[in-house]
Amino acid sequence: MEKTNNTVLEVWDKLNHAFDSVKKAHSRQMYTHNLTAPQFHVLEVLMKTGPIPLKRISEELLVTGANITCVVDNLEKEELVKRVPSKKDRRIINAELTEKGKEKIDKLFPEYISGLSDSMKDLTEDEKRELVRLLEKISS
Repeated sequence: MEKTNNTVLEVWDKLNHAFDSVKKAHSRQMYTHNLTAPQFHVLEVLMKTGPIPLKRISEELLVTGANITCVVDNLEKEELVKRVPSKKDRRIINAELTEKGKEKIDKLFPEYISGLSDSMKDLTEDEKRELVRLLEKISS
């Protein structure tokens, strides 16, 4: 049992270290574009989905509604995102990219992918696929 516990702790330690390393690099990258990581991720979600309710954004990013409200408020101030009432249900407020927001994420996204690729440059394609498979097992 002792060996199993040590292995579990080692996996947890390595997983945390890898996540922190990638997250710090990502935060530095976003900082150069005057964005926080959560702001970037909201832009990314909107780029992929189009206009969606704030609640769905918070579910996608696994954060609270209050957090998303604050992030979207700041993105609105920068004119990157706008709130639009739903045409189907007026109780629902959708967020959508502005033209300025589309331009920003279109410019930034390739850079983001490049940064992620750099952080995984020592892994082969097969290793990346295996890592995805293993992480999915943990997540389910």
